[in-house]
Amino acid sequence: MLAQLTPDQIRFVVARQEYSTDREAAEETELKPNTISYWKAKGAPLDEAVRLMALDGLVTALHVRKRSLAKAMLVKVAGLDSDNEVTRQKASTEIIEWEMGRAVQRSEHTGPEGGPIETKTAVRVDVSELSDNDIDALAAIARRIAGDTQGASTP
Repeated sequence: MLAQLTPDQIRFVVARQEYSTDREAAEETELKPNTISYWKAKGAPLDEAVRLMALDGLVTALHVRKRSLAKAMLVKVAGLDSDNEVTRQKASTEIIEWEMGRAVQRSEHTGPEGGPIETKTAVRVDVSELSDNDIDALAAIARRIAGDTQGASTP
């Protein structure tokens, strides 16, 4: 049904969702109330579109987006011929990225002055005073964490 409506009629239908009368919605969209009456007299399904939009605004929004895509692309492509270099560059980049994907941007992490990243151990544990049973228990825990089920039992 939306395919039967002009862009101005769709703008009216959208505005009609927020206003209780045709007159208010017409004025909001800078249309004359007589224009709305004329459209209805000519068979434009405005009332039905208003009713359906109230039931499913998402479908209407997707339809409007699809109808606007070609126009938006023409605006973007026109940017390629702009007198402004920045506008031409931005339009070119966007079109290339839509078609080919964004270029991989490599990033390298280094320490001060390009050196290695220094790490420090936050906690040191002295295991020299642990008993053999304590060490066996820690080893069993480490094997369990690593997913090694064999030898996980402690004596």
